[in-house]
Amino acid sequence: MTLLDRFARFTVVVAMPVVLLLAPLHLFVTKAYVRHEYAQRGFPSSMRFQPAERLAISDAIVDYLRGGLTRQGLAAVRTSTGDEALNTREVDHLVDVRVVMERLFRAHAVATVATLAAAVTLWLRRQRAGLARSLRHGVVATGALIAGVVGFSLVDFDAFFTAFHGLFFRAGTWTFEFSDTLIQLYPLPLWMDAVWKIGVVVAVEMALVYSLGSWLARQPAAVALAAASEAP
Repeated sequence: MTLLDRFARFTVVVAMPVVLLLAPLHLFVTKAYVRHEYAQRGFPSSMRFQPAERLAISDAIVDYLRGGLTRQGLAAVRTSTGDEALNTREVDHLVDVRVVMERLFRAHAVATVATLAAAVTLWLRRQRAGLARSLRHGVVATGALIAGVVGFSLVDFDAFFTAFHGLFFRAGTWTFEFSDTLIQLYPLPLWMDAVWKIGVVVAVEMALVYSLGSWLARQPAAVALAAASEAP
């Protein structure tokens, strides 16, 4: 095995958790996901906003997070009574969130490209068994990470929620009053739902990639068997 082969295999193993864990962001940071949550039976209602108004403000926030609205546009969002929908602290926090989101999306894009390039390299260099092992090892690494995250959230979600925000935001910049717009739009049950649903999506991704790795692992044996059967 050459140094290039080793590096390609290492890249697949290291980049795979990033690819699998960040891919769900494309599904969950969307207007469709918020609508899905709002439609859930028993989802907390807002004491400030009617359903249509609540959804409209949330749509504007998602637009901002996905790059479709400027900070000025976000700050200009109004309630049905003409008041500012978001106070200054909320706008500042969403600016921080957008920075984090953009970094995560970039990290996902880089990891995806790196994984595909490494996989193609191994395939073209006829290192399919090595590619198969790397895919499965990457899935195992992802599983260990997601098990730790989901386990932590199930044991003490409040502590998990605090620790998670502490990784990305300065202390005191992400806590709000119950009556603030962000809490009225996105109460705790939405985040609790998101954690386990992201876990399900990642589990499906893991199963698919592991199955691909298992299929690839059988190919060299199948080729060797076919060659042996054709030998005189």
